[in-house]
Amino acid sequence: MLFPALLLYTVFIAYPFFSSLGLSFYDWPGIGPKKFIGLSNYKNILSGFMAPEFYRALGHNIVFFIWSLILSVVPGLFFAFLLSADIKGTKFLKVIYFFPNTLAIVVVGFLWGLLLNPQWGLVNQLFRVLGLGFLAKPWLGNTSTALPTIIFVTAWRGLGFYILVYLAAILGIDREMTEAARIDGATEMQIAGRIILPHLLPIIATTSMLKFIWTFNIFDIVYAMEGTQGGPAGSTDVLGTLFYRIAFGGLGSSQVGMGLGATVVTLIFLLVFPVSIFYVFIVEKRVERGE
Repeated sequence: MLFPALLLYTVFIAYPFFSSLGLSFYDWPGIGPKKFIGLSNYKNILSGFMAPEFYRALGHNIVFFIWSLILSVVPGLFFAFLLSADIKGTKFLKVIYFFPNTLAIVVVGFLWGLLLNPQWGLVNQLFRVLGLGFLAKPWLGNTSTALPTIIFVTAWRGLGFYILVYLAAILGIDREMTEAARIDGATEMQIAGRIILPHLLPIIATTSMLKFIWTFNIFDIVYAMEGTQGGPAGSTDVLGTLFYRIAFGGLGSSQVGMGLGATVVTLIFLLVFPVSIFYVFIVEKRVERGE
């Protein structure tokens, strides 16, 4: 009974991975014979001529993770607390918050690219109408604002997921504990900080690990808003776009080769794999405890 699933996993997951891992030890432009070069690709990426591009992209991934996590967890908890109060219109607000998450990431990138157009985009036009013209700027064309802008768009798109996950966790807390705390004179802030938040910490840890995994696989939103070059001047370049340029070619890459690109993918895997294993371990422990 496991054979169909095992076959699909082998063909679409295991084989491509081990093929890519093996390819990282070769110099191969994509056609013709392969030349075995051992660990030279790893040396070129980690300490050779590709190191500046690699570490720049890695740094952007780390910044992307930290800020997108903050912009997802903090507002997600805030809105989840508000929605748990069961105020009027809660169902409508849930739909509104989650709606961006249903849009394809490429569509989100394209739409925000139009909204942020420096000449006629709605965002800058709105700033000018409100008398805040000094805030109108080329958000995606400035090296200091391009990456924060993409991080904001990514967080905006995924915020609904975090709200619903945290809301489900809050609603799953035994009401007898919160009611007993209110009878004892605890304020809503004390209940939130001393009862609800501690119960949410495992969920926050889980969503943080998922955010880490997603962030280090990020490609589509950067591609949609800035292209494969990670512009302007490489200020939004991430490991995904670096891999694309190396493996498939493109302006801005100092070297093109499938073997070198496979090396970048392998290094991404080595970064993500330990977190993935830890995530599975945490999930299994929670299942065993019946949480």
